[in-house]
Amino acid sequence: MKSFRNQRISRRPLSDLLYEQVLERILSGELAPGASVSEAEVGAMFEVSRTPIREVLIKLGEQGLVDVFPQVGTFIAPIRIDEVTQAAFIRENLECALVREAAGKIDQAGIDALAAILREQEAAQQAGDMARFYQADEAMHARIAEIAGKPRVWRVIQQSKIHVDRVRRLALKQKLKASLVLEQHRRICDALAARDADGAAACMREHLHGVYEFVRKVAVNEMPASGGMKSGTKTGTA
Repeated sequence: MKSFRNQRISRRPLSDLLYEQVLERILSGELAPGASVSEAEVGAMFEVSRTPIREVLIKLGEQGLVDVFPQVGTFIAPIRIDEVTQAAFIRENLECALVREAAGKIDQAGIDALAAILREQEAAQQAGDMARFYQADEAMHARIAEIAGKPRVWRVIQQSKIHVDRVRRLALKQKLKASLVLEQHRRICDALAARDADGAAACMREHLHGVYEFVRKVAVNEMPASGGMKSGTKTGTA
């Protein structure tokens, strides 16, 4: 892939770049639950040797994103309710603490930066560009951590919320969900602009808690796009 070869000019380890590429394909659903991810197939996809691929698959296995069955193969793991709810719990509690601190530290520059991100997200929604919408979503949460003076906490959240992100990407394919996310972001930013710590935390909790409800609906209704979610179950369904 041309884009991947260009990135290899970077001084970062090849395995790190490859991990990001494979992770993005898992989060976006391009590599769907149950899909085979053999070293040979991934190597052909990215034109790299098997050694860095093996490192990436080990890391993804440790994160619960791939299932390895000896003598059978390696497959993209299904979205599991227990993984998602634990990740959502971590994110909800850390981000509510962050937004409280941000409310006490925000200045006009911070308010303006959040307003600009909201405009970008609104433009992405109107254009139907969900990849761009998702990037703006991430940018808003990252900026709140920066305003709070704790950008490293956002990096911890990013590592812990990978399973939540799989659900978020499914949810954002629904235009109604995207509209709801945008409205919730507006309320969070309004509370921050008013320096209302309690209000900002309440809005953030409502926003993030929506993931739990989405997981419940998917588990009950078994969305055709994901083949349903099974708590702690290894399954090859897509």
